[in-house]
Amino acid sequence: MNHSTTHREVPRRLAVLILSQERGRSPECPLDPSLISKWCADLGFELGLRYFTEDQFQQLRVVNQHYASGGTRRELLQKLRKIQNGNA
Repeated sequence: MNHSTTHREVPRRLAVLILSQERGRSPECPLDPSLISKWCADLGFELGLRYFTEDQFQQLRVVNQHYASGGTRRELLQKLRKIQNGNA
């Protein structure tokens, strides 16, 4: 059964290409997939996801923008902790 009719899912490969494009990178030189894995771990996603829900993909876009604007990993982790603790 294909659940994409109920919930829009973004294949990992497409997510990498979109995030790369948002950072101004060419399709021939996308973001490193291990970088995406690191972001997923920081966000608390399951390991090895091949598809992202729309919500997960939006969270990855926020992380991507954070780094694109010069933000640090430390700042990002602090922000994520605040959100998890309900202090967003």
